[in-house]
Amino acid sequence: MPIKNYTTEVPANRSIGEIQTALAKNGASAIAFEYEQGNGRIQALNFKLSFKGSDVTFSLPVDWRRFQAVLEKQSVSGWRNEDYVYRVAWRNMRDWVLAQLVFYETRMVDIPQIFLPYALTRDGKTVYEHVQQQQFLLGDSNNQ
Repeated sequence: MPIKNYTTEVPANRSIGEIQTALAKNGASAIAFEYEQGNGRIQALNFKLSFKGSDVTFSLPVDWRRFQAVLEKQSVSGWRNEDYVYRVAWRNMRDWVLAQLVFYETRMVDIPQIFLPYALTRDGKTVYEHVQQQQFLLGDSNNQ
């Protein structure tokens, strides 16, 4: 069965706008975009949230080319159409963000818990990228 939203006709800019609205509703104080060189497509949505008196910046990447490979593997007929792939990728990102925000809205988690892997460190990398560079060595969980 093909990936979620593979039949969507919703333009990417609408999905992006819905993400912006949801983030702003839940406390984002700034939202910015990173664009791909040459084609004007958004490759990451960056936003700032205040948590315990500090601003934390997050960067949500949308690597639609990797997403395209998934659609190809699933034999989705539109996988060659870049506009289609971009649209479906953003619709799935929108669904993920909205689903994650439910946990915050119901006070089950703090908002940084949702987006922690995407928090930007001082060197401009995400927490995930930083941990990945360390080969996921987080320390010995048995040492307390």
